[in-house]
Amino acid sequence: MTIAPEIHFGTAGWRGVIGTDFTFATVRQLTYAITRWWESRDWPHNVAVGYDSRFLSERFADECVAVFARYGFSVHLTHRDTPQPALAWYVRAHHLPMGLNFTGSHNPPRFSGVKLIDGKGGLLPDNTSREIEEAYLQWSTHRVIAFTYDESHVQFVDPKDAYLEYLRSLIDTRVFDRPLRIVIDPLFGTAREYLDGFLGQFPGIEIELLHSFKDPYFGGYAPEATTETVQDLLRTVREGDYDLGIATDGDGDRFGIVDRGGHFLQPEQVLTVFYHYLLDARKLSGGIVRNVATTHMLDRIARHYNQPIIQTRIGFKNMADYLWQPDILMAAEESAGFTMRPHIPDKDGILAGLLAVEIIARTGQSIREYWETLTQEFGALYQAKSLCNCTEPSISRYNDILKNPPDRLDNFPIQDVDFTDGIKMILPDDTWVLIRLAGTEPVFRVYAESPSSSRAQQLIHRALAMLQGSEP
Repeated sequence: MTIAPEIHFGTAGWRGVIGTDFTFATVRQLTYAITRWWESRDWPHNVAVGYDSRFLSERFADECVAVFARYGFSVHLTHRDTPQPALAWYVRAHHLPMGLNFTGSHNPPRFSGVKLIDGKGGLLPDNTSREIEEAYLQWSTHRVIAFTYDESHVQFVDPKDAYLEYLRSLIDTRVFDRPLRIVIDPLFGTAREYLDGFLGQFPGIEIELLHSFKDPYFGGYAPEATTETVQDLLRTVREGDYDLGIATDGDGDRFGIVDRGGHFLQPEQVLTVFYHYLLDARKLSGGIVRNVATTHMLDRIARHYNQPIIQTRIGFKNMADYLWQPDILMAAEESAGFTMRPHIPDKDGILAGLLAVEIIARTGQSIREYWETLTQEFGALYQAKSLCNCTEPSISRYNDILKNPPDRLDNFPIQDVDFTDGIKMILPDDTWVLIRLAGTEPVFRVYAESPSSSRAQQLIHRALAMLQGSEP
C-alpha cells in the first residue's frame, strides 16, 4: 500500500495521512466512484460501512454513507467503532456484496484508511481493487459535494453479539471451566468489550482490563501489539501472576500474546502452537497456507502430519481463496495474522486470543511451554526482522540483487532463490533471507529465519548492508 495523493489499494487497503491524503473530499470521491463501478456488476445495492476508533473515522464513514444513500444504496452502518473481523463476518453472514471499513489498522494515529471487504468476508482481491482505482481516476473530474439523503436508506447495526456467538462454534468452550486469570488489552482500539464480553460468560475466568476505552491517539503509540506498546500488559501479567495476556491491534485483526511470567511471545511461536494444537489436540485435519515471510516451523509440522503447504505473496487476501479448499485448515501471516476454516478468509485477532485461552485451559501449559515442547520434537527456528528506508541508491541495489542474486551470504551457499514476493534466498538448514518492498510504506522489509537466533540476526545485517551499500 502506498501513501500518496492518489488512491492505491495495497496489501490491506488504502491508507493516507489524515487531512493530507485522506480527506473528506477523497472519501466522497472514492465512494462516488464505487457507486459508478457498481453499475457494471449484477449486485444488489446493499453495502456495510464500519469504522475504527481513531480521529475522524466516524466522520469519514458518515461522508461515505451520505454518498451511498444519495444514490439509493441500502447502507448497514455500525453503531460504534467495530473490529475489522466482526464487520467482515457481518458482510458474509448477511450476504452483502461488499463492505467498507474506515480504519488505519495498526498504523500510527496520524493515518487513516479504508479496507474493502468482499462478499466472503475477505479483502477485495487485487484485480477488483484495480478496477475501483480506475473508476476513481475516471470520475476524478466529477466534483462530489456533501449530500443530504433519505435516512430510511441507512440502518444502524451492531454485529458484536452475533459475531461472538458465531465464534463459539470455532472455540471449544467446554474447557473454559478451568480457573484462569487473564489480562486483556485492546490498546484503545475497536476490540473493546469483545474478548472480555466473550470470556466474561465463564465464571471461572477472572479478567483484568487495560486500555479499554476509546483514545484516538492510542496512548501516543501505533496501535500494534509489540514489545514497545504492551509494556503495561507485560508488567500486569508478571506482577499479578496472571496466566495469560492478550492484546489486539487498532482494528482487532492482529494479536499479541503475553505468557505467564510476563513474557512476550513472537507471532511465529504462537502460530506454530496454534497449528500443532488444532492438528494434535483438536484432531482436525488440513494444510497450512502462509505467506513467503512466515516461519517454516509450520511446514515442519504440516509435513509431520502429511498435510499440504501453500506459500503466497504477502497480504492476507492472497491466502483467502485457499481457505475455501477442504484440505486447508489454517492461514498464517508473520505479522500476527491468523484465521482457520470455516471462519472468514481474513485475519482475526479476537479469534486468536480465544484460541490461546482454549489451549492453556485444555493443556494446563503456558503457550511458551507448549512451544518449547514443539522445538524438542521438530527443532527450533528463530526469526529476525528489520527494515530500511527506500532511497534511489537502495532501490537500484535492490533491482541489481533481483537481476543477479548472490551465490553466497556470509560464506553460506544459496541453494535456491524464490521470487514469489521480492527475493527469498534459501540457505542450508532451513535458513532463509527475504528482501522485499513493503506494501504499506516506502521501506524495504528484511526477514531471516534460522535454527540459530544469532545467525538470523547476522543474515539480517548482511542483507541490510547489501541494500545500503555498506558491504565490506
